[in-house]
Amino acid sequence: MMRKFLIFAAAAFAAYTPNILVAEQVAIGASGSGSGPYVNAGLMAEVANKSQDTYKFSIQTTGGYKDNLGLVLTDKVDIALNTLIGIYDAYNQNGSYGTSPMKEDFKRLRYLFTFGAVPQNIFVRADSGITSLQEIKGKPFNINKPSSFTHGMNKKMLEAAEISLDSFEVGTVATGQVFEQVQNKVFVGGAHVYQLGLGKALKLSSTVDINYLDVPQDVIDRMNSGYNGLLVPYTIPANTYVGQAKEVSTFGLAQVVFTDENADDELIYNFTKSFWENIGALQSSNTSFAGMSAELGSKMYDVPMHPGAARYFAEVGVN
Repeated sequence: MMRKFLIFAAAAFAAYTPNILVAEQVAIGASGSGSGPYVNAGLMAEVANKSQDTYKFSIQTTGGYKDNLGLVLTDKVDIALNTLIGIYDAYNQNGSYGTSPMKEDFKRLRYLFTFGAVPQNIFVRADSGITSLQEIKGKPFNINKPSSFTHGMNKKMLEAAEISLDSFEVGTVATGQVFEQVQNKVFVGGAHVYQLGLGKALKLSSTVDINYLDVPQDVIDRMNSGYNGLLVPYTIPANTYVGQAKEVSTFGLAQVVFTDENADDELIYNFTKSFWENIGALQSSNTSFAGMSAELGSKMYDVPMHPGAARYFAEVGVN
């Protein structure tokens, strides 16, 4: 009798309990844990998850922006972050991308939008006596790990400044580790791309006297001839860091979200919509999103936009 009752109860529960919808899991490729891209991706995931319940967005740590290209194309992540230069060069098979075994796959890359710009930061210990980029010669100076986009870009910057790699002690430590190394005098400084007011950079300047150096305009101009004009002027405001009394003139890298051509239209539409409908909250949370608007974010750069993103921009009248 009890067994019959339990069977009846189970059948009744199944008949009258609504279907429980399980959100589709979506991975966002960022970079190393604690890095600027990781923080940015986390904020994007947070607003996307609050805006809808069809998809559950989560951050995935990666080896960096170069790795993100392959991770998207091999479906290891659904969407990812990169620099505008990185995705532009990959899609158009510029430089080493033209000889890569994946070169034809790069044509499957699709742009969603530009979400901000991040500056190139050249910072040194004040007690090093360095006041210009040229003065790193003969000193231990970090230019990021060889597999990173920043490392390759730094090599081009040094070439444009006529500074050879054998004229100083080259450091190859990732951005997340360099601040401690500078504090401990392993390096006199480094050249790294990170957002204004990055926590580790703020902490370093509060414990050690740090100078931020200008990037000469002629160096930027020579770099831009090889970057199709995609480097943007950038000013680090005075007092961003402890002891930084003057503004710093440098260049910025536009940051983008991208996917591949096979990504689901509805997923990309929802993600794009959640970002731009919450841009005010994002800007109040992080300087990486400062000054952005849907008009700027939807600007095209010779990389096809995914139809899901294009649909959102068309709805709001900016594409």
